[in-house]
Amino acid sequence: MEKMNQLPIVTFCVLALVQYTSAEPRPEFALTATVPGTSRVSVAASAADTAIADINVSVQNYVITSELQLLTDVATIVADIANQYQPLAEAITDAITALASDTSGDIDGAFAVALGAVADAISFADNTLPGLEAPLVPLVGNALPDKFLDSFQHIGKALEKLETSLTELKAAANSAVAEAGSSGLTATIVSRTVTRALVGDLVYALNLLKATVPLLEYVVSSTMENIGLADAFMLELDQKVDDTIGESSTLQLEVETITQPLGDYIANTLNTIDTDLGTLATTFAGLTNLASAAELGAVLDNFKDNLVLLSMADPSIANVLAELKKALTDAYDVVDPLYFIYESPLVNALMTTLVGNGNYAQYCFYKYKDYFFLLLDWIAYAASECIQEEAPRLEYYQDTVKLMLDILFYDFEDIADDLEVCNKINDATNLQECTSKFAEIYDALEGSFGNKITLGYQSLQHEIAASGNRLKICISLSQSALSNDEVPKLLEDINSCANDGPTGENE
Repeated sequence: MEKMNQLPIVTFCVLALVQYTSAEPRPEFALTATVPGTSRVSVAASAADTAIADINVSVQNYVITSELQLLTDVATIVADIANQYQPLAEAITDAITALASDTSGDIDGAFAVALGAVADAISFADNTLPGLEAPLVPLVGNALPDKFLDSFQHIGKALEKLETSLTELKAAANSAVAEAGSSGLTATIVSRTVTRALVGDLVYALNLLKATVPLLEYVVSSTMENIGLADAFMLELDQKVDDTIGESSTLQLEVETITQPLGDYIANTLNTIDTDLGTLATTFAGLTNLASAAELGAVLDNFKDNLVLLSMADPSIANVLAELKKALTDAYDVVDPLYFIYESPLVNALMTTLVGNGNYAQYCFYKYKDYFFLLLDWIAYAASECIQEEAPRLEYYQDTVKLMLDILFYDFEDIADDLEVCNKINDATNLQECTSKFAEIYDALEGSFGNKITLGYQSLQHEIAASGNRLKICISLSQSALSNDEVPKLLEDINSCANDGPTGENE
């Protein structure tokens, strides 16, 4: 019971202490007396500052990996706007927070900082923003610039309210000082001139700032989100194109299954001929009676020289065969909007729609992005059919090449035996007659040998060129429907969706 009687005494002491503390004058708003409701200003300023801090979060440390310059250009502009404006808006809340606890007694100076911060933010929207966002129009159209303009006009309502409220508070503070004169400022004078209503207007203006800033943050963050989606899409599409017609694509590998055996057979056969001719030269060098038969040795060297000349041919045999793969790539020119993606009006339409952040940006992106992959798969299938049609022709030609190469062996296969015959002759005159006769015959054979190699090389060039042309014709015909109908329609659909969304004419 005794402890319970002590409680009212303790409560009374606490209340008395609180009343004494709250009654003690605190300098605020550059005045020497407490201004009613000031604590609410600091709370509202802090809340607004938290919202302002989010304005440029999404433009910090962003990374663009694809080569599409549009993404870098737009991201740079968006980042410039957000990074330049965020500190200006933050300066407002910092200045008002400082003003609410200002003890300087310099009313004009203290309010000038806060009013100047508001004026700087207004000036940015009126004077700086138009120059920053102007390059967006040729890049992505008017939707994104219009959103920026609207978001700053939205914030402008709060800035105007802040400017009016601060101006009125400044006038009231000066009135309070003037009324007090030399007698000193009292709480009564302050409460009568710097009213709760005026402070409440400032609190409302700060809350309005907090309420309007998120729109700008949304425009910035949603645009950066769309840029991220576009970047990922371009990387995926680039890889799909490479997988379809790139060096290691399935189609190129299909072509290689035709040309590789042909190239291998040619290379292996020529190596065998080179080895056999080398063996022949070694045999000739070991025939002592023929050591002085220089003309015969020169003719034998000429046989090998034909292989040397062939190895120096431009283009090389490997490059001639590679022309068929190049023909496959060239055939896709008919639908280049699907392959040359960084210069493609079709890809650009989808990317500008997404990055432009219009009303239907992501809607249209998700609606049509997979069409690109569908069309690429369609083309790959049609091209594969064309390659399979060409395969039997080249396999037949490979058999022809084998016959052309095999016949080369007959031009020198008996030379070693012939040389043995001459080498057995001891009479100098008869030996000379033998070597001269064989040199004349071998010289004619060597000429025929060289001509057949030249004709074989030319035949390879002509047949690969013909095969490439057949591939181009087949692929072009198979893709004509894409080029004439599907690609233009997809471009029209994307543009219609960007303008009208699901209600567009082509939707």
